[in-house]
Amino acid sequence: MKKIINIALILILIAIYIFYRKVDFGEVRWDNKNVHYVKAKVLEVLEEDLSKKYNYLNVGSQKLKVKILEGKEAGEEKIIDNTLFNTSSILAKKGTRIILLIDSPDGVDPYYTVYNYDRSIAIAIYIGLFILLLYAVGKKNGLKSALALIISIYIIALYMLPSIYIGRPIILVTLVTILLASIYSAVIIFGYSLIGLVNIISIFISFIIVAVLSYLVSITAHLTGFVDPNAEGLFYIVEKTGMQLQYLFFAGITISTYGAAKDVSVSISSALLEIKTLNKNMGSKDLFKSGMNIGKDIIATMVDTLIFAFIGSSLTTVLSLMSYGVQFNQLISSNFFSMELANGLIATSVVVMMVPISAYISSLVYNIEDKSMIRKFLTK
Repeated sequence: MKKIINIALILILIAIYIFYRKVDFGEVRWDNKNVHYVKAKVLEVLEEDLSKKYNYLNVGSQKLKVKILEGKEAGEEKIIDNTLFNTSSILAKKGTRIILLIDSPDGVDPYYTVYNYDRSIAIAIYIGLFILLLYAVGKKNGLKSALALIISIYIIALYMLPSIYIGRPIILVTLVTILLASIYSAVIIFGYSLIGLVNIISIFISFIIVAVLSYLVSITAHLTGFVDPNAEGLFYIVEKTGMQLQYLFFAGITISTYGAAKDVSVSISSALLEIKTLNKNMGSKDLFKSGMNIGKDIIATMVDTLIFAFIGSSLTTVLSLMSYGVQFNQLISSNFFSMELANGLIATSVVVMMVPISAYISSLVYNIEDKSMIRKFLTK
């Protein structure tokens, strides 16, 4: 049975890739067929006229000699102008690796400008260090968790986002995404075990809770994907592909809640499995009580973590609103504040409810393993 499931899981990943390759994204908001972003390296700073703003921000202009490192013009050297201003201060020095924007309209000579720093090498190093950290602390399990994370990102990037973009039912797509991510994570990290089964069931229930809470909030607070401050640019796509923009609010909350909900579920289920292993005679009722006691401490820390995470991600926007002298009634009823508050409260509520849910499911599953087909299925 396990071999069949393993093969099925591999085939699903292949099918997702095939689906992604066949997706027709149709029209986009901006025709960028003549625009290319390529890596380049600064060979020399020929001229510069710079000044400091706000004591640390460089503004002004530079004339650079750069070498293009990829694309049709790889190896060619170009003389380009680099303008530094408040929102894009890309200070170049000899040896700086940059991303060059090449605009090549038909019948016109290409125009070259500095888009940004080339951060690909730094990002690759950070990812490598992160994986090393996982291995140093978690050894084999650390590498397993990294693999599970990569597969989750793969599913979101190649299945969920394209499906939403082309107008597939968002609720169904989100459900499939969460279930697949949960199954792969459970199988990779825990194998075919009871703790993996408990977590898959718990995550599925958390999805239902998020769906109900999102629906209630959208009705009572008039919040949908249409009021998201970042959704305005998607209206054109909605007309072309049929994207269900009104449900993006739900999808966003579900994805942001998934990780925290899984953390709580794993913490509770693994602790109760250890307790059950040490005390095989413990009944479901006592096991549930132990889970609730453990969960109280988890809730105290997770609530702070989630709320501060949402506040931190919105800090710049909040300070910007303060600079405009936003009044209390204006702020409390703004789309931005309402969306962020709803995100935080729903995510935190789901995490809190995951404690009794995980404790209850664990207390049942761990006490029926010898009386059911579960163990036979898991050990085949």
